[in-house]
Amino acid sequence: MTAKSHPAHRPSAVRKFLCCESGGPAAEFALVAPIIIAVILAALEVAEIFLAKAYLETATETAARFVMTNQANSMTQAQFQSQVCAEITALFTCANVIVQLETAPSSASQMSAAMPTFTSTGALTTPTTFSISPAPTKMILIVMYQWPVFGGMLGLNFSNLGNGKLLMTSTQIFQIEPAT
Repeated sequence: MTAKSHPAHRPSAVRKFLCCESGGPAAEFALVAPIIIAVILAALEVAEIFLAKAYLETATETAARFVMTNQANSMTQAQFQSQVCAEITALFTCANVIVQLETAPSSASQMSAAMPTFTSTGALTTPTTFSISPAPTKMILIVMYQWPVFGGMLGLNFSNLGNGKLLMTSTQIFQIEPAT
């Protein structure tokens, strides 16, 4: 009998399995892939939030311009909210848009009191106001939206309301122009 054919010199199946390194990259990928996927999903959520916030800002600027140029004088709050919603239909649900328009407060403490507040479930504590004053009054327009976010990825939580949503707020302060 030669040395190669002797059973003691043949590697066992267990020894072959333990010495095999061909599955190393697959095992490493299996360990790292969930982290990479979570980072990509978190980055996509941040990008979506920034895009939605920019979209809300643009719609609020357009609505403020509409009031500033005396085009909203005869509108009700529901009509004005529909006008705002017409600008943001691609990303937002119109029924969830919150609009407040009133005379701008004269001090910083009054400004914080003018901001709507929410309960722990995300409901408004008081109804929003809507009044358009004659020129040359300074006005404040606040447009808000409770954006659904998906938390938990890598421990990130983008919500700032008790109901797990992110309150996006866009505020414009402007002076109504005299009608010409």
